[in-house]
Amino acid sequence: MRKVVFLAAMLAACGGDASDAASDAVQPDPQPVEETAPGELSDDIFTAELGVALAAMERQESGLYIQVLEEGEGPAAVPGDAMAIDYTVWLPDGSKLDSSFDHDPPAPYPTVLGETPLIAGWNEGVTGMRQGEKRRLAVPYTLAYGEAGRPGVPPATPLVFEVTLAEHTPGPK
Repeated sequence: MRKVVFLAAMLAACGGDASDAASDAVQPDPQPVEETAPGELSDDIFTAELGVALAAMERQESGLYIQVLEEGEGPAAVPGDAMAIDYTVWLPDGSKLDSSFDHDPPAPYPTVLGETPLIAGWNEGVTGMRQGEKRRLAVPYTLAYGEAGRPGVPPATPLVFEVTLAEHTPGPK
């Protein structure tokens, strides 16, 4: 079974069952990270190795920060579109939580935008991506696992993603 802790936790946060994936994975023991205010991020909470520079990113109304690292081609992804996304996700201290490249076999994560139950920051952050586009997302805890956190993710902890839209099939219109 190819479930991993991060994706299982994303599903569990939205009501899915992640018990079998969580028991098979090694859990990091990170420390909680303070944000300036709920939904607000600051550069000083991210280790330099993650390359997060909020001034170089576009802040969304929700508090999510998006930086396009590589442009894509074709139509922009909208809710209902089938997508396969390569991703890596880290805690602010640089601890890697999960990556599609670490699976056996490595494979992008399949999802239907807006239908697959995932954290709000992921759904918002991949909306509008084009085939081949790569983005960095700085996700405040309010759009991730909230005040409670998850196994491996301390309470009130933001996340950093690098996501690439590997496959995109527009949904029915």
